[in-house]
Amino acid sequence: MGGASTIITNGAERSYKTHITMEGQPIGMFYGFKVKGMVTEADMANIAKDDKFYNAATQSFPEGYKLQGPARSTASTTKLAPGDLYFEDTNNDGVVNDEDKAIIGSPHPDFTFGFMLSARYKTWDIRTAFNGSVGNEILDGQDYYIFNMEGSGNQYSVVNDRYRNAQNPGNGEIYRAARGSTQSNSTRLSTFYLQDGSYLRCTNITVGYAFPSIAKITRNNIANLRLYASANNLFTITNYLGYNPDVDYNNGANLTPGVDYGKYPLAKSYNFGVQVTF
Repeated sequence: MGGASTIITNGAERSYKTHITMEGQPIGMFYGFKVKGMVTEADMANIAKDDKFYNAATQSFPEGYKLQGPARSTASTTKLAPGDLYFEDTNNDGVVNDEDKAIIGSPHPDFTFGFMLSARYKTWDIRTAFNGSVGNEILDGQDYYIFNMEGSGNQYSVVNDRYRNAQNPGNGEIYRAARGSTQSNSTRLSTFYLQDGSYLRCTNITVGYAFPSIAKITRNNIANLRLYASANNLFTITNYLGYNPDVDYNNGANLTPGVDYGKYPLAKSYNFGVQVTF
């Protein structure tokens, strides 16, 4: 999956991989297939019935034919099997192709926010800073390699819930292991690969202690003495599985926002200091 875009120009659509920009919609919306479900053993008999009426040469069914099983994808080089995802046939012709692609999500948050809190009690003080976003989605480009289990890197723990067989069907959402070179439904860009990108991050927290009456204690020109400790990027609350939900692929490319190709996690840092006022 690449960070490309589709652009509507003078009424013509340029078809690419991950995004679309069109009149009446925000720039760079996610564009692909909508997952409708996962194939089970119970679907195979109906798929076999549909096979008898499917014309592979024209990639179509007879006009008026009522599909018995899940719609098949013309982009798939392998037949539907238990554990495969299948997509919504938006025009009800029994076949899923580029005509069934739609806007499947938005990389743009409903709103972003930031706020600071501070408090003081006697000689103690605390200051905190937070930021975040709500309502945006992220296309995790690493998922293509993680979920197909081709062994090119570490896996998310959720792949343990993938479909294996009828006795171990998983959670009904994570598709069966499939090599990246296998052009199945599961490797097509779809709502499966979008994640909630909302997050709340504590960007800084600082705690300080000011020694009272320091001038009398030291008998010198020190007016105030304060010790403090601070932590940056202390924690992030998010449902996103990747390293960092604050993503922006291609260094802020306007037409392909919200794509994560292994963005580095933010490093935590801790500081201790002394503030002296003479």
